[in-house]
Amino acid sequence: MIRKALTTSLLIFALAVSPFASLADEGMWLPDALDKLPLSQLKKRGFELKPEDVYSTTKASLKDAIVQISIGGTGSFVSPDGLILTNHHVGFSAITRASTPEKDYINNGFLAKSRAEEIPAQGYTISILQEFRDVTAEVTSAAKPEMSPEERDKAMNAKKEEIANAALNGRDKDGIRMQVVEATSGYQYFLYTYLTLRDIRLVYAPSKSIGFFGGDPDNFEWPRHTGDYTFLRAYVGADGKPAGFSKDNVPFKPKKFLPINATGIKEGDFTMVMGHPGSTFRYRESYSIDFRQNIQLPDQIAAMKKQVETLTQLGENNPALKIRLADQIFGINNSLKAFEGAVVGLKKMNLVERRRAEEEALKKWLDSNPAARAKHGDVLPQIEALYKDLSSFSSKQSAFGELLGSGDLVNALQLAYLRALDEEKPAGERNPQLSDAALPQITNQLDAGWKERETESEAKLLAVALMGLAALPANQKFAYAENLFGGKSGEERRAAEREFADKAIANSKFKSFDEVKKLFSASAADIRAIDDPAVKLVVAAADENAPFAKRVARFNSEIVRLRPKYVAAMIEMKKAPYYPDANFTLRFTYGEVKGYKPRDAVSYDWQTSLNGVIEKDTGEEPFNVPAALKDLAKKRDFDTYVDPRLNDVPVNFLATTDITGGNSGSPMMNGKGEIIGLVFDGNYEGLGGDYAFDGALNRTLAVDIRYVLFLTEKMGGASYLFNEMQIKRGKAMVAGK
Repeated sequence: MIRKALTTSLLIFALAVSPFASLADEGMWLPDALDKLPLSQLKKRGFELKPEDVYSTTKASLKDAIVQISIGGTGSFVSPDGLILTNHHVGFSAITRASTPEKDYINNGFLAKSRAEEIPAQGYTISILQEFRDVTAEVTSAAKPEMSPEERDKAMNAKKEEIANAALNGRDKDGIRMQVVEATSGYQYFLYTYLTLRDIRLVYAPSKSIGFFGGDPDNFEWPRHTGDYTFLRAYVGADGKPAGFSKDNVPFKPKKFLPINATGIKEGDFTMVMGHPGSTFRYRESYSIDFRQNIQLPDQIAAMKKQVETLTQLGENNPALKIRLADQIFGINNSLKAFEGAVVGLKKMNLVERRRAEEEALKKWLDSNPAARAKHGDVLPQIEALYKDLSSFSSKQSAFGELLGSGDLVNALQLAYLRALDEEKPAGERNPQLSDAALPQITNQLDAGWKERETESEAKLLAVALMGLAALPANQKFAYAENLFGGKSGEERRAAEREFADKAIANSKFKSFDEVKKLFSASAADIRAIDDPAVKLVVAAADENAPFAKRVARFNSEIVRLRPKYVAAMIEMKKAPYYPDANFTLRFTYGEVKGYKPRDAVSYDWQTSLNGVIEKDTGEEPFNVPAALKDLAKKRDFDTYVDPRLNDVPVNFLATTDITGGNSGSPMMNGKGEIIGLVFDGNYEGLGGDYAFDGALNRTLAVDIRYVLFLTEKMGGASYLFNEMQIKRGKAMVAGK
């Protein structure tokens, strides 16, 4: 009886963290799905809009004000002249690319005092959703029962391309992008239409000491005290159509921009977010979660730690190199902490065991329902077998990935060799991503990276990758490296790896990209015959990795066939509302302003203040408060930005909205669709949220819009931007001294 009661209790708890069950504030909903939500309850909580105010293809709606930023973030239009509000860390690449030792926009910030002074955000584009529709039946109709997994993939990919091309025909193609997107591992497919703008400019960015205050130590942590915001602007040609940068371009006129509400918020206030969350895995099987938690993430964490250590050491005595590596280090550190938190979160939620309990319920349901079994089959044993095979070689394949992606030279050599190998295959078996048609895009991307190439960091990262391969178990060693280093071990082996990496990069025959580019027309035999240490290493690694790549391809082909059956079976059994996994498409999520309890006897308030910023000041990065901000705090020069509860300027706040990576820069709105804050992070305790939402722990971290305006006016001297924004202000207060 005790065992049975425990099992039942576990199953009930499993359902409480399942995406197949409906939970308050859970869900990254498609923007046209508001009619599936409890609107009457949302209205009681503070939601004042109609579904068509959120998403419409016939009138301006919130979706027209939300932009997807090409580097993987979100922004929103906040003026009729294309002004975009997003995160400092979303705009950081543009800031670093524009910076030099003489013009250090990273540490000094950037301000364009007029539109003529706005500078290109190099490499940035924005995309605005125009419409989307379900094309699942059309895509899946291409798959026939008699097809092999490879044939099925090709047929469905061809159908997706056909659907996108057919939809594009007959319409103005300027800036229009059609894309068929897979949702929830192939359970659904949608055709998305985007308008893409290519002339994006940097308008105002605070200094790193404001925008990245707290740095990596505070990343994903609460309480937070960051001013993580930046302003960009979108431009188009004089004819109003998308165009590349030109001094003759004019600001883009969005169909809708978001007003700003700076009158203040309180705990319990309704909040909602629209943005482009990157990837969630809420519908994954226990085998997938187990693999991620215990194999894949630990391997990635170990590799990233060595990369960060190596790159940081490189920049310690070289200010110019430190600037060049800043963006790369930030990106790795951000992912590293996210991955570490995900492992902690998954273990804390005991999610593998909970999902297994769900799957036991599914097996019993299928056993008792012949019609469902005929439709969904023995999906779970098949998925289990796939993960057993994947787990047997994943660590070695991951280590090869680190090696072959360790730098511009190695990456270019690998692509040239893979293309040469692909050319030897029958025409019907070739990879379209390596075809002649794709070659200009490949070489253009490689050339762009080559122009910013840093050979010293390449050599160091290559040595780190060789060290990772050396750490594999005896039965998984990289044969070429073992022969190369003659059985050395310990520090002797490390020294030999560093020496080899230095020579392979520095002494390579391929000094310029023009020389590398010639390899893309060479045969595989020609490349193998080249007497060059980097080439020989890449060839050996690619050859030894090839069987693993085939097994991964086979795994991917099989899992995309099985997962839709698994998801469909779960949905059919649960009969609960369904929202697709996040996949960088526009989503709507809602919640309320609320704190949380991270652990026993600890409670977190929902709001932080400027006083908290000053308390964290150490005078050293990343807790170096600018003197001007300390002066403002001392004088209490706060105007209308004072929060009555704090008697201080509010900085950051918490909400229960369901978000993930990609939501960075999303507007946090009230029930009227007015901006009250800017999403910049999730909390550490909620980092398992990509796999399961926990309403008690998952929190969105947002910059209070009053702090954004306060800093823009009082610190940045950019209050002229307010003239083009629609801002509701709070009442002026006299803060006690």
